[in-house]
Amino acid sequence: MMNTYNRTTFWTFIVWLVIVPPGIIYLFLNFNHHDINWLYLAIYTIFGFITLLYPIRKNGHPLFLVMWVTIPVFLTYGIVAEVIVMQFSVLAILVAFNNSISLINRFLLNSTLFFVLSIVSAAVFKLVGGEIGLLEFWPLFFVIFCYQFSHVLVRDLIFKIDSHFRKIPRNYIYNKTLFDYISGFGVIPFALTLYYLIEFVGFGAVFLLGVPFIITTHILRIYNNTEEINSNLKRAGAIGHGLSNNLTEKKIVDQFIEKVSELFNAECVYLFNHQDGWLELMRSYEKGEFVEVIFNRLSPGQGIAGSVLMRNKPIIYSKREEWERVSKNYAPDEMQSVLCLPISRDQNIESVLFLSTQRKAGFKEYHLQILEILCSYFTVSVEKARNVEEKVSQSERCALTKLYNYRFIEERMEYAMDRVNDGLLDELSILMFDIDHFKDVNDTYGHQCGNEVLQMFARILRQHIPQNGIVGRYGGEEFVFILPGMSKCDAKLLAEKVRSEIESYAFQVYPSLNNQIAPVLISITVSIGVSNAPEDTDEAKTLLSYADRSLYLGAKQAGRNRVAVYIK
Repeated sequence: MMNTYNRTTFWTFIVWLVIVPPGIIYLFLNFNHHDINWLYLAIYTIFGFITLLYPIRKNGHPLFLVMWVTIPVFLTYGIVAEVIVMQFSVLAILVAFNNSISLINRFLLNSTLFFVLSIVSAAVFKLVGGEIGLLEFWPLFFVIFCYQFSHVLVRDLIFKIDSHFRKIPRNYIYNKTLFDYISGFGVIPFALTLYYLIEFVGFGAVFLLGVPFIITTHILRIYNNTEEINSNLKRAGAIGHGLSNNLTEKKIVDQFIEKVSELFNAECVYLFNHQDGWLELMRSYEKGEFVEVIFNRLSPGQGIAGSVLMRNKPIIYSKREEWERVSKNYAPDEMQSVLCLPISRDQNIESVLFLSTQRKAGFKEYHLQILEILCSYFTVSVEKARNVEEKVSQSERCALTKLYNYRFIEERMEYAMDRVNDGLLDELSILMFDIDHFKDVNDTYGHQCGNEVLQMFARILRQHIPQNGIVGRYGGEEFVFILPGMSKCDAKLLAEKVRSEIESYAFQVYPSLNNQIAPVLISITVSIGVSNAPEDTDEAKTLLSYADRSLYLGAKQAGRNRVAVYIK
């Protein structure tokens, strides 16, 4: 069975076969102008081909000015000659816009479109009283204006219908439509000038006007390329500034990938992390969203990214055939152009960035230079974020257990209690943990073993904290659970579950007091106090105090290794 792509090409061919060849034959038999100078027509075709081959671009939109050639041909020789010049000129689009779409499919689409436009424009020309060879200026200007207006209008309608089915954004449609109308009417003075020069000067007028026209469009293309580079540099600066405003590494990575994809029109962006000589896929972005991709680790020299890692040099591929043998891993079927470069800090490769697009020759050398500037912003922003996160971690977390510290716990308690009092949270429960006889562990096995027990105890607590809960070390061997939205009954059940696991867990330590090398398994127990807001109180400090009171009066004094709930 044919896939969607092949079916589209098949039906496009059928439509072209029904419209274009029979249409050209019909025109040739019924409207052929026998005085056509085929040498002149060939030269017209060359100029038309060159015009379409090197279009001027504005904000990424190509400016097709081929009508400056086809209108004089139409006025001189009629519809048959114009169709011939236009159809051969269309071949240039295959070269100028070489991308993932099949060359045959693109030719068929454009050939059919321009043939229909030629017929419609000629019909309107005839309808408003136009005649081949007309020389009187204002009547000629009127009929050519109608000719060109119908050409642009029908092309606009076809584009809007196509855009509707392909769901292209409206702002893009509006910009392109306005651009088409401006370029369509702007070409009329050039076309009429060439037509009059040919009539009164001879065919040398083609070179008199054509050569300067081609040179001028070439200069404009260079100017527009320079303008595009400057625009991209400004956008790169804005992106870099935006990256520096983020304070977490994850946000910087995600924003960097999204902006790079947008700036370079890359459908796929992959960021590989370099660790111990290997590349591991860190983040993957395809067609506007982050996705999970199964990607094996790459060694130096393996695949495109591995080659960049080994050579420490960027790579640009213009089409799939250039890199297909190099790639040894995941690659979307529609992928064509590739740009891959190392991201270094202090002359060490930290990561590798991989961009791809469905267009052939989608990346230029100047894209690489702009991307290298962006990568510099990226590395600086990541380093800044890491420093900030490290300082925040030092101020909010216990250095030993990596849990939140006393100050952070009290701040979050105040915040959660405010939400309860404001009606944004139904209830709030607190669990206060205290390891039983912890001093005996330090005295028997040494303080280093005591620290190891605290670290293992903290890991167990982290495993049991609910998704919206917070666990912290309150001081010494005391720990706290903050449980927003949890009832006192559910908090007690959770506390019993943790207490039971601690009781049955074998803590492996290496005693430091008697130079013993073999590990020792020890058991500990924990006492837990439970309090709840608003059932017990509406003040944060009092809630902690009640949990602490139930811990010592209800659990410790009752024999330890138990859960006690605060009761007024």
